[in-house]
Amino acid sequence: MGFPLNRVSVVVPAFNAEKTLPETLRSIAAQTRAADEIIVVDDGSTDATADRAAEAAGVRVVRQGNAGTGGALNAGLRAAIHPVIALLDADDVWDARCLEVHLAHLERAPGLDASVGRVAEFVCPSLTPAEAARFQPRLAQTGWLSGATVVRRRGFDRAGPFDAALRSRAWIDWMARARRAGVHFGVIDEVVLRRRLHPESLSVRAREQENAGMLEAVKRALARRRGESHG
Repeated sequence: MGFPLNRVSVVVPAFNAEKTLPETLRSIAAQTRAADEIIVVDDGSTDATADRAAEAAGVRVVRQGNAGTGGALNAGLRAAIHPVIALLDADDVWDARCLEVHLAHLERAPGLDASVGRVAEFVCPSLTPAEAARFQPRLAQTGWLSGATVVRRRGFDRAGPFDAALRSRAWIDWMARARRAGVHFGVIDEVVLRRRLHPESLSVRAREQENAGMLEAVKRALARRRGESHG
């Protein structure tokens, strides 16, 4: 027997996230429309991430060696059992109505494969005043981020899994492939995700990795396009 079409699995990829993961999981537990399944993929953490996940009620923990965000997301997709998939990074939080408004949107528009909400940013409250002063949260905007998007399983069936080789930039690559595969995205005018700003996002190494990953995602998309045009 299949599950009802509005059942949702939440997948949280987590690497060394013991400090922020509990707040992330509390934001899932506080949803006005409860998740039907919560999966935390511990991506080879060397801290107490897996322990923090196991302490939370109703959370299933999947452990694997470090494979990057793309590999962790794929592990979560394989473990998830429901027809709607919601993703949330282990340092971000959802607005309490996130799942409610996303699922209502999908139910109103059966032809949609994915629902995209808005994202607001906040400075991590654990920062010192000097650290916090380095950040300027942007105004709320449409959030083409994994944590602001809920996808029907058929969207992943159509576009394929994440490219684990891209590690932290796998979402950008997947979105490009999904659009080319005809995955239908619909946007809602409501903040669903609150993105945490913290020092790691300012490090030179992190910026270099992000830029390199984004460039690689673009190169792969262009290569696929050239291959299709010559096929």
